[in-house]
Amino acid sequence: MEKMSLIEAVDQLSEYKKMLPKDRVQLRKKRLYELVTYASANSPLYRDIYEDLPTNFTIQNLPSVTKDVLIARFDDWSTDRSVDRQGIQDYLNELSAAFESGDKKGSERKYLDKYYVVSSSGTDSEPLINLYDDNCCRLMSVNHLYRAFSRREHLWGFLTHGRRLASIYSTSGAYFFNVFAHFRRSYLPFNKKRSIILQSQSPTSRLVETLNSFGPAVISGFPSVLTRMADERIAGRLKVDPVCIIAEGEVLEDDVRAKISDAFHCDVTSSYSTAETGVIAYECREHHLHINDDWVILEPVDANGRPVPAGIESDKVLITNLLSFPQPIIRYELGDKVILHEEGCLCGNPSPWIEMAGRSLDQIRFVEGMKEVVVPVADFDAVLRDEPSIKRYQIIVYAGNRIALRLSGARGTDKTMAFFKAEKLLRAYMKSIGIMSPMITLDKEDPGPDPKSGKYKKIIVE
Repeated sequence: MEKMSLIEAVDQLSEYKKMLPKDRVQLRKKRLYELVTYASANSPLYRDIYEDLPTNFTIQNLPSVTKDVLIARFDDWSTDRSVDRQGIQDYLNELSAAFESGDKKGSERKYLDKYYVVSSSGTDSEPLINLYDDNCCRLMSVNHLYRAFSRREHLWGFLTHGRRLASIYSTSGAYFFNVFAHFRRSYLPFNKKRSIILQSQSPTSRLVETLNSFGPAVISGFPSVLTRMADERIAGRLKVDPVCIIAEGEVLEDDVRAKISDAFHCDVTSSYSTAETGVIAYECREHHLHINDDWVILEPVDANGRPVPAGIESDKVLITNLLSFPQPIIRYELGDKVILHEEGCLCGNPSPWIEMAGRSLDQIRFVEGMKEVVVPVADFDAVLRDEPSIKRYQIIVYAGNRIALRLSGARGTDKTMAFFKAEKLLRAYMKSIGIMSPMITLDKEDPGPDPKSGKYKKIIVE
C-alpha cells in the first residue's frame, strides 16, 4: 500500500460513506485481493498457506489462522524481512528502559524507525506481537475521530470544549490502547498538550488530582478504572464534566455503563478491539457495534469454521484486517461469540452491526468425582455481584476446586465480614451445581488490575 496522507485518509472515509452497497462490496474485494496478493509474495508463512490458492479466489477459499500458528512461525509471518522476534524484544527492552529513565525521545522511537509495536496482554496465553505502520495508524486514528463519538454532538462538544482528551490505560507495556493513544496523538492534528495518557494502576487520588487539573472534554479508559472515577465523581472529589466517555478494552456491562453515565451526566460509548486486529467496531447512539467494514471483514462461524447466518449466535469469529500489510491478519480466529445483524439501524449507519454474546473461553471447569462441571463466567460472577457488603471483588479459581477471594468491603463492613458473606454465597452456589466441598480462602491481596495489562478481571482462572 502506498503511503497515505491524513487528508487522503479522511477522503477515503468520506467516500466510503457515500458508496452504494454494491460498490462497498467491490471495494472490500479489491482490498482483500491486494492484501492476499501482497502477503503471498512477501510473507513466507502466507506463501506456504496459499500455495494452492486458485487465481479467482473468494475469502472462503482462504484458510483461517490462529495465534499459535503466528507465534510458532513469527519470523516467517512478516512481509518485511528485516523484522525478527529477537530484534523486537531488544526494541521493547530499550523502550522499557527509556520509559523508566524518563527519556521521552527514546520512548517515542518506533521499531526500525517505522513500526509501532503492540502486544496482546498475555493474561490467558502467550502474547502475540503485532506491528502497525504509518498507514494503519493514520487510518485508525481518523476512524477513531469520526466513529468513536456515538453522536455528532459528542464530536462537536469535544471540538468546542477545549479538545482535551484524557486516556487512562496501562502504560507499563506495549498494549494496544496505550500504543493507540500514543499514535492518535501523533497522527491527528491536535496539540499534544491537549492530550494526556494516565497510568490505570496509579493511585485513585493521583488520577483525580491530574484529571481535575487537566479538565478533559472526553475521557477514555478501561471500564474498571472508569468505575473508580465514577465513585470519585459521586463523592465530589472528581470535579470534571466531560461531554462523553469512551469505555474500551474490557466488556462494558449495562450496569457499569449506567453507573458511569449517571455519575458524569453524559453518554458512555464503547468499541470492540483486540491487539491483534485493531479496532473492529464502534458503538452508535443506539449502542450497536457497527463494523468498520471498509477496512475490516468479520465472519461469524461455528465451531467447525462454517459460516453462521445473520441473527444466529456464532461460536467464534474470523477477522481480516485490510490494513495489516506488515504482518497480515487474514481470517484470524478469535474466540468471541457474536450475533451479526444486517437489518437497518435507527442511527442511519448502513454498515452491519454485531451483538457481543460472550467468549468461547469464558467458562470455568470444575471436577466432582469423575464428573466435569462447566460454568459460564457470567453466571459465576453473578453470585457476588449484588451482595451489598462487598464493594469490589476478584475470584481466583485454581485446579482442584480451590477458590481464593480478593475483597474490599462496602462502607461499614470490614474485609473479614465481607468474606463470611461471600463464602456463604459461593458455597451455596457451588452446591447447586454439584460441587460439594470447594476450598474457599481469603487472599491477602486486595482486588486490583493485572500488573502487566492494567485490565481489571473479576474472574481469574489459574
